[in-house]
Amino acid sequence: MSVYGEWKDVTISANGNTTSAIDLGREYDYLSVIIPSMRACKLQLQVAEKVGETYYDLGNATTDEEGFNRADVWRLGGYRFIKIKSSVAQPNAVTIRCCGMRY
Repeated sequence: MSVYGEWKDVTISANGNTTSAIDLGREYDYLSVIIPSMRACKLQLQVAEKVGETYYDLGNATTDEEGFNRADVWRLGGYRFIKIKSSVAQPNAVTIRCCGMRY
């Protein structure tokens, strides 16, 4: 039986490159993401086992060109606490939508 979490917004602030930490509410296998137009970069999913712990890069970064808009699914591997990191600072605030999925 598939389980889907609630859609949540994570924001990379203007001149920043990492979102604040987000609690998906439970552990999920995959993360569905909707990525808006942003400066060309690599996006990297970061995970932690608990609130306040160190966040680590998970898997390979995805590369996108300037002005991309797309939806994607990333393997999350049972984590609950995440951040999304851009390889370059974004000149404007960017809000990425995400939703956990469990199979």
